[in-house]
Amino acid sequence: MKTRIISIVSFLNLIFFAFYLFAFTAKKDETVINYNDKVLKVRGIVIVDSLGIERAILGAHIPEPNFANGHRIAARGKGGSISGLMLYDHEGQERGGYVTDDGFGNVFLTLDSKTNQQVLLIAEPQGGAAFKMWDRGDNSIHLNVTKEASNLEIIEKGKLIQIKSDEK
Repeated sequence: MKTRIISIVSFLNLIFFAFYLFAFTAKKDETVINYNDKVLKVRGIVIVDSLGIERAILGAHIPEPNFANGHRIAARGKGGSISGLMLYDHEGQERGGYVTDDGFGNVFLTLDSKTNQQVLLIAEPQGGAAFKMWDRGDNSIHLNVTKEASNLEIIEKGKLIQIKSDEK
């Protein structure tokens, strides 16, 4: 009788263990999740550091740049509205960005020093592109390509030292 009880308990234990084991491997209902109510739709996001200084602005119609005195100045002029991502240094001064303009539809990648724009990469909506680098003095490199021509200029100390323009 004792062996019979042990056999029945062992069999029931095996059944319960099997149900327990397969309970966690059952296929779950794979429904499609609707993200319509989970998309964040805003005109802009301002990222600030621990001191409250703007370090990045992502937005449609980014404000005018901050300059060394901490004030926004209308540097882009009329029709100079841009949208995209602008980056700022630890003082809140604009140091570059990846933006589109509302006037011509160009896409820009810029890198700025504290006083000037130093690097510009631009793609025009019609297919032309330009890459320009400047220093604080009279040195620069300009590379432009359009459907009609390509152009390379290297300027050192204010003098053109090499140029390639529509040679055949």
